[in-house]
Amino acid sequence: MDFGQYIDPLDSISQRKDFYGYEGKDSGLAAITTLASSLDYTSSRSSLKLLLPLADPAQVLNVPVIPIGTLLAATHPFAANPPYLLSWLSPQISAPDMLQPKLFEKLVTENFETVPAKLLLQLATAFEEGGLCDKSGTFFYKNHLSKSNVPVLAIAGDQDLICSPDAVYETMKLILEPLVTYKVFGELGGPHFAHYDIVGAQRLEVVETSSSFKLHFVFFSP
Repeated sequence: MDFGQYIDPLDSISQRKDFYGYEGKDSGLAAITTLASSLDYTSSRSSLKLLLPLADPAQVLNVPVIPIGTLLAATHPFAANPPYLLSWLSPQISAPDMLQPKLFEKLVTENFETVPAKLLLQLATAFEEGGLCDKSGTFFYKNHLSKSNVPVLAIAGDQDLICSPDAVYETMKLILEPLVTYKVFGELGGPHFAHYDIVGAQRLEVVETSSSFKLHFVFFSP
């Protein structure tokens, strides 16, 4: 499956204006879908803050990457088995009964890898005034959302502790109203959706969007 041109996460958007449709140039995108994503976490209690303290020591010690995958795999037994010393970790990934146990274990032990320390440092700006900015510290992404003419479908999970619905809305409210569709997965009585349930849940959920998207999302048990 072709997901289009790959963009280095450390590459400055201010240097890639042509690709992102900045300054009135055609981005070449018909529509955009975001899954549990925000450019500004200042108003939320995102648990993503737990990773940020790792960035500064890594920079001081000149450590290029943080082994997030290794750390999660090592702690998983303490979160999934009695006496559940790290039981608070599981809800960060999935709401109860949304991922099959084997799928959940495989996700935690095999699918997280190392994260560049520089990427964490840049991500930390999402918790500062102005929201996420590029590595130069001068280009703030959310300041340019209102200039876009591309329809956006923004999806959030009702029990997402990493990127809450409030954090998603904080970004989406900056897009011109006719162009944005905002959907929160989850119901008052259940089922509920945490961060990774949006792409791996075993329950069926269909999102009906405007004709601009013509998209349907189906979640199934593998």
